[in-house]
Amino acid sequence: MQDEETYMTLNTQLKKRSSIQTFQFKCQDCSVMSHRYKILLGISGGLNGILVLTLITLSLLDFS
Repeated sequence: MQDEETYMTLNTQLKKRSSIQTFQFKCQDCSVMSHRYKILLGISGGLNGILVLTLITLSLLDFS
Protein backbone atom coordinates (compact mmCIF):
# COMPACT_ATOMS: atom_id res chain seq x y z
CA MET A 1 0.00 0.00 0.00
CA GLN A 2 2.81 2.38 0.85
CA ASP A 3 4.48 1.62 -2.50
CA GLU A 4 1.30 2.62 -4.32
CA GLU A 5 1.12 5.91 -2.43
CA THR A 6 4.79 6.63 -3.18
CA TYR A 7 4.24 5.80 -6.84
CA MET A 8 1.19 8.06 -7.06
CA THR A 9 3.03 10.91 -5.33
CA LEU A 10 6.03 10.63 -7.63
CA ASN A 11 3.82 10.24 -10.68
CA THR A 12 1.85 13.44 -9.94
CA GLN A 13 5.08 15.35 -9.28
CA LEU A 14 6.48 14.23 -12.64
CA LYS A 15 3.27 15.25 -14.40
CA LYS A 16 3.42 18.70 -12.79
CA ARG A 17 7.04 19.17 -13.87
CA SER A 18 6.23 18.01 -17.38
CA SER A 19 3.29 20.38 -17.70
CA ILE A 20 5.36 23.31 -16.38
CA GLN A 21 8.15 22.55 -18.88
CA THR A 22 5.62 22.27 -21.71
CA PHE A 23 4.06 25.60 -20.70
CA GLN A 24 7.47 27.32 -20.58
CA PHE A 25 8.36 25.90 -24.01
CA LYS A 26 5.06 27.11 -25.47
CA CYS A 27 5.59 30.59 -24.02
CA GLN A 28 9.07 30.82 -25.53
CA ASP A 29 7.71 29.58 -28.86
CA CYS A 30 4.92 32.17 -28.73
CA SER A 31 7.33 35.02 -28.05
CA VAL A 32 9.51 33.98 -31.00
CA MET A 33 6.49 33.73 -33.30
CA SER A 34 5.18 37.08 -32.05
CA HIS A 35 8.54 38.71 -32.79
CA ARG A 36 8.56 37.24 -36.31
CA TYR A 37 5.03 38.46 -36.99
CA LYS A 38 5.98 41.96 -35.83
CA ILE A 39 8.92 41.97 -38.24
CA LEU A 40 6.76 40.76 -41.12
CA LEU A 41 4.11 43.34 -40.28
CA GLY A 42 6.71 46.10 -40.34
CA ILE A 43 8.12 44.95 -43.68
CA SER A 44 4.69 44.64 -45.30
CA GLY A 45 3.69 48.07 -43.94
CA GLY A 46 6.82 49.61 -45.41
CA LEU A 47 6.19 48.00 -48.79
CA ASN A 48 2.59 49.20 -48.76
CA GLY A 49 3.77 52.72 -48.02
CA ILE A 50 6.20 52.60 -50.97
CA LEU A 51 3.45 51.31 -53.25
CA VAL A 52 1.05 54.06 -52.19
CA LEU A 53 3.69 56.75 -52.76
CA THR A 54 4.46 55.27 -56.17
CA LEU A 55 0.78 55.28 -57.09
CA ILE A 56 0.37 58.90 -55.99
CA THR A 57 3.50 59.94 -57.90
CA LEU A 58 2.38 58.19 -61.08
CA SER A 59 -1.09 59.71 -60.78
CA LEU A 60 0.35 63.21 -60.39
CA LEU A 61 2.71 62.72 -63.33
CA ASP A 62 -0.09 61.38 -65.51
CA PHE A 63 -2.44 64.29 -64.80
CA SER A 64 0.13 67.07 -65.15
